[in-house]
Amino acid sequence: MQKSQAWLLLAMAITVAVYWVGLSGPLVLDDHYNLEVLQRWLMGKATLHAILFDGRSGMFGRPLAMASLALSAWLGGYTPFAFKLGNLIVHLLCGGAVFLFVRRIARLDVRLREPAGAIAATVATLWMMHPLQASTVLYSVQRMAMLSTLCTLLGLWLFVAMRERLQRGKDRAALIGLFAGVPMLTAAGFLAKENAVLLPALCLVVELGYFHDTLRPRAVKSFFGIYVLAPLLLGLAWFATNPSRLLAGYLRRDFDWQERLLTQARALCDYLSKIVLPNPPRMGVYTDDFALSTGLLAPPTTLIAICVLASISVAAWRLRRRLPSLFVGWGIFLVGHAIESSIIPLELYYEHRNYLPLLGVLYALVGLTVALGRRLQSEDFRPGRIGITLGAAVLVLFALGTHGRARVWSTPESLALSAVAAHPQSVRANMALVDAALRHGNGEMAAQSLQRLVDADNPRTRALGHLNRLYITCALDRNGDPNDLKQGTTLMPTHLTYAEPELFGLLLDKTGDGCGAVDANMLGEALAGMVNRARAQPDSDWAKWQLRYVAARFFALAKNWPRAREQALLAWQPGSEPAIASLLVQTQLATGDLAGANKTYYEAKRRIDPANAQDMAGMKYLHSQIEAAISQGSQTYTK
Repeated sequence: MQKSQAWLLLAMAITVAVYWVGLSGPLVLDDHYNLEVLQRWLMGKATLHAILFDGRSGMFGRPLAMASLALSAWLGGYTPFAFKLGNLIVHLLCGGAVFLFVRRIARLDVRLREPAGAIAATVATLWMMHPLQASTVLYSVQRMAMLSTLCTLLGLWLFVAMRERLQRGKDRAALIGLFAGVPMLTAAGFLAKENAVLLPALCLVVELGYFHDTLRPRAVKSFFGIYVLAPLLLGLAWFATNPSRLLAGYLRRDFDWQERLLTQARALCDYLSKIVLPNPPRMGVYTDDFALSTGLLAPPTTLIAICVLASISVAAWRLRRRLPSLFVGWGIFLVGHAIESSIIPLELYYEHRNYLPLLGVLYALVGLTVALGRRLQSEDFRPGRIGITLGAAVLVLFALGTHGRARVWSTPESLALSAVAAHPQSVRANMALVDAALRHGNGEMAAQSLQRLVDADNPRTRALGHLNRLYITCALDRNGDPNDLKQGTTLMPTHLTYAEPELFGLLLDKTGDGCGAVDANMLGEALAGMVNRARAQPDSDWAKWQLRYVAARFFALAKNWPRAREQALLAWQPGSEPAIASLLVQTQLATGDLAGANKTYYEAKRRIDPANAQDMAGMKYLHSQIEAAISQGSQTYTK
């Protein structure tokens, strides 16, 4: 066994030890939302087909990732430990793939060829132990990103291997590997997470960095024409003819696509700072308070970030022949972020988006370090011992930092406390701390967290602070403060987002049997008024009809059937869920509108999937209610 391989195995063992304390930590954010189908599967209430193809993430449910998570649940039960141990195993596999890929491309670099094995082991070790990776490894549902990255890394290694063979002449096996193997790994990665579609573009980065001095074979040109240029042109043509299909998601965001692009410049620079100079206490999974850029100088760091990114890009391009590792590394970082830092209406910032791009920065830094060392040697300096000492110190700091992050992730309380310290105005971080505090009976800490939100700079955060305080008091004391309801709905910006339906849905669950001075009718009126102010959003928008539906349910709880019917009718949009029909029919029957109830029933029947047993049962129930109303001849029929 070579020294580099032995070092890699040792690094993997250390990585396991570093992460072990965090494997029993909590599920966070959308973990349970995406994984609860596994719990139902283990109980015999869901099929494997539902797990693989009815997933709630991505375009096609990400079946490869869901299959892997199902295996974890089957072996270890529906527990955080089972999912996170599986993530750690995939992380080690990715580390091995990093080693293989980096060793392969380092051998193409004149400056890195001789120590290629050592460089690959160093980069793989830094990558596995970097503190920024904790937000991926210990975030259960990020198995999707990890498997996608594994396929991408294997695809990159295969591309370089086949490309070298083609450089030596015609090779049928190389052509098969290039035109079949790389696309197959792209497809496999796509079935874990869509980011894998970037694999051919990443291959182009390697091609431009390491194969620029030779005559490019026709097969290679054809490969990039078919798998990079053609999809790019088709994608642009599709977007040009269907812009609303992509941009419609911004209806439920606090920003538009221009603001998102401006903000991503700052986000990329922030990622860079955390990669180059990691500060574990600043890291975390609750980053919903990341400031929005509304212009080049709002804030001024937006323009600075754009200049930094442009300067590095220009330097990497101009030095691509002398320092190909800088060009390739920087290209991996930028291309790796090309989907999640584009105009796609995703949230602004997440650390786990760096799982693959981090590799590019580390490779570029190691390449620059080796180049600097050779330059110093040429001037009679001997940096070897200093370099080894500094490298060892960095690895120790990385290991300690990642272990610290794993300890933070080990309990909901420590994760929430750390998140609030780093992001004091994050709604998610403060609500996680409220939840942890209430579980331990610490009402004072919960009140402090809610007050932080009420006092925040962002108007939506203040509004959510008031409404969350109302939710907590309703859940605990059944005695909500009407002022919190008034302030929450009045302060709320007129643009509705994903957050409001979720929060009012929770309020609905806690106010079924009253909430003191805040009754169901008051909640319905406040919510209806808030939705009415969102005039810029069409009634067919998801957030709007969802909130109308919740308002209708509040009115139904108060037996205010005319208002319930009004809101339910507004919620019954062409794109809304058939389940809303059940409430609408109830309100129509309660107000004597038998014809309207019958019409709603047949509209709903056209929308449902006949193969869905639950929907069919719901339709049968609606029909029985209508038939009962008709047979009784009642004009005041209620459920």
